[in-house]
Amino acid sequence: MNKIAVIYMGGTFGCVGSPLTPMSAPIFLEKLQHLYLSRMQQLDFFAAPTIKDSSELNARDWLELSFFIQTLSKQYQNFVLIHGTDTLHYAAAFLHHIFADTIHLIITGSQYPLFKQTGENLYSNSDAWDNLNFALNSISSLKAGVYLGFQHTLYHANSCYKVHTQELKAFTGLETTTYQSSHSLNALKHLETAHLELAQKLRILNYYLSPESAKNITFNLDALRQNPPNILILQTFGCGNLAYTTELKDVLNALIQSGCWIIISSQVLYGELSHQYAAGSWLADLDLVFDPHHSQADLYARAVILYLQHHQQQNWQKYWLI
Repeated sequence: MNKIAVIYMGGTFGCVGSPLTPMSAPIFLEKLQHLYLSRMQQLDFFAAPTIKDSSELNARDWLELSFFIQTLSKQYQNFVLIHGTDTLHYAAAFLHHIFADTIHLIITGSQYPLFKQTGENLYSNSDAWDNLNFALNSISSLKAGVYLGFQHTLYHANSCYKVHTQELKAFTGLETTTYQSSHSLNALKHLETAHLELAQKLRILNYYLSPESAKNITFNLDALRQNPPNILILQTFGCGNLAYTTELKDVLNALIQSGCWIIISSQVLYGELSHQYAAGSWLADLDLVFDPHHSQADLYARAVILYLQHHQQQNWQKYWLI
């Protein structure tokens, strides 16, 4: 039976006290290991390089985690990652684009802590125990790849959304019972520790457009020209629609010329983007790209990982859907 590396990265799962705070990794892992002393599987427990509330995590943390998993993969092929739920789906998509099908990995977490506030006994109303055991029991039956496991359901890692702050069924996405092409960048071989600093400094602006005049939208975007983000995501309407004006087109072009990557996405969760409406077709004339629309977490991961590799190239757009 293949051994499993269980990696703890913080989050609600290992929180104690009031307000809830992640338990220190050595103490938590010792308690967790004690709970699994009688289990038939060989489980080895590790602390991730960064232990945080997941709302504090960013691309550098997940890239550093990827290098950590890469090192462990010399001895392990099966991984279960315990992660906070706030950004669990972002981590899942990020790791999907890093590893593709080179390892078996399930990322899980919980809506409620594993232990009571004192940290001494299991919290009986928690979903943590079930979620971790579900992941451990599922990992050996999956084909290689990265998955999100939660509330007795396995999802393709780059398809997920967090949909509830408190309910146990916190995530939705494309379940593994439905076939999905990988769509992974398989980027591990293109990244190195030198990219960590850039990942830390990377500035992303995700602009969720409101129904207002094109003049106001232009004004807001024009304010970015003095200090543009590295990546600007425009959450447009419908299948990628945004009211046209010459002024708006000029501002977008100016941002692109400054080196800002612009990505068109949609506020609608599902369905492909298209250029069938005049209200959106003009965007295709600009040197920007369109979200393949697997999920917002997938968009984030794809944008970040490609930027780390190709930020100095003027024709970066050609790599977008590779």
